Amino acid sequence: MKNISSKLVPLTEQILGCIGLIMIVIETYAVFARNILHTSTPWVDEALKLMFVWIVFVGTALCFRTDELISLTLIEDGLKEKQKMFPYGVMKLIQYIAAVGMSILLVTQLFTIIGTQMSTGEATTVIKYPLWLMNMGVLVGVILIVIIGILKIIDTLKYFKREA
Repeated sequence: MKNISSKLVPLTEQILGCIGLIMIVIETYAVFARNILHTSTPWVDEALKLMFVWIVFVGTALCFRTDELISLTLIEDGLKEKQKMFPYGVMKLIQYIAAVGMSILLVTQLFTIIGTQMSTGEATTVIKYPLWLMNMGVLVGVILIVIIGILKIIDTLKYFKREA
């Protein structure tokens, strides 16, 4: 599992980085078209929104994997420094359980939303891509958070083992 993760994460980061560069180029074109060519580019908003959603939610899962999101750093570092691993473990366990719980709620709602959008064939106004494609980015990111969170909860149990 670790071997797959070590190859998949850098690849995902590169893909997200390329999408970010594409977003910059598209937005630059939109500004150029509006100010220099005096023409509208209505497709830009829809394209950028789709890419933005995928980058944010998949990127958030990657940050959650490495604990790079906002945390109680001052308290966590203080507990680690004082070798108080039990309270540190409790704090991390609460964080991970909250993240997994909220993500599971989102997953259940997203299945309903995406299912409805697929069955109705709902599409965006200008580009006409299926609307479920954007919400699938949210679903993928949240499912990754659930999986990573469960693995982190299991890993956190090491803080509760008594030393012999």
